[in-house]
Amino acid sequence: EQSSTQSLKMCQFAVDCGDNNYAPIVGPYDEANPSVVSEIAPWSDVASGKRLATQMKELFDKQTSDEFALALMLFFNRFIDKIPWVQHSIDVTWEKGLGNVEEIYNMVTKCGPCITKCLADENCKACIEALDEIDTRDQVASYRTVVSYESELLRDFSLCILQKNNIFGCTAEVPKIPYVKPLGSFRGKEMTKDIAKGIMIGHLEGCGDAALEGCKELDVSWKVACGANVAYDQFPSQNQLFYPSAKGDSMWYDPVFRVETIDGRNVWCKRHYRVRNEK
Repeated sequence: EQSSTQSLKMCQFAVDCGDNNYAPIVGPYDEANPSVVSEIAPWSDVASGKRLATQMKELFDKQTSDEFALALMLFFNRFIDKIPWVQHSIDVTWEKGLGNVEEIYNMVTKCGPCITKCLADENCKACIEALDEIDTRDQVASYRTVVSYESELLRDFSLCILQKNNIFGCTAEVPKIPYVKPLGSFRGKEMTKDIAKGIMIGHLEGCGDAALEGCKELDVSWKVACGANVAYDQFPSQNQLFYPSAKGDSMWYDPVFRVETIDGRNVWCKRHYRVRNEK
């Protein structure tokens, strides 16, 4: 029993190891000594390990730090302990077991009309089918897919399932690490909310006294020169617009960016977010 438990925690890959091409081991699955169970019992841990081995290899082959970290988190989440960043999935999987039935029932009873309209539309249906082909925990892949088929029907479908009813029980908390200490001062003055807002407004034209001295009155607040991680760098030509709300003390944030769709097109996207003061 102890040996079986230990085998679930094993993971082995040969990544850029030259001729030392060790066969992958993921949990109870060993590619060098495959078990027939992985073929005839897709719900088993061995089959789960085989699927994860294929997915992890694809992530390692992309050779980015983000994909490497995602691969490891997926393994730990499946065979060691739950990892909040990859714990939740909107996909139908063998790993969820009967949880799939509950999710499908909630989708049909709570979002039936939205689902019917989406599946009746060729574009919306194609997006759902494309999402079924990927692991939606891969945020870059899923986002590129959604952008490739954007429509009001898809927006309503997502809004009902993911936000209004949270069918998949997803939760998200702001990560506490790494901790980035906020600026305490700017241009020799103690930091205030007004100065902070002025920094975000940057060089955007038409913001009057809300902008700081030196504002160049451009059509954007800031242009992104380097992404914070690999995911950001998948979306080139990023333009950020921060501007005061016409009413109240809040602000608006409108990112405008370019996305390469899964079929090779380049499309411009825009989002609209409210920026509220911290309570």
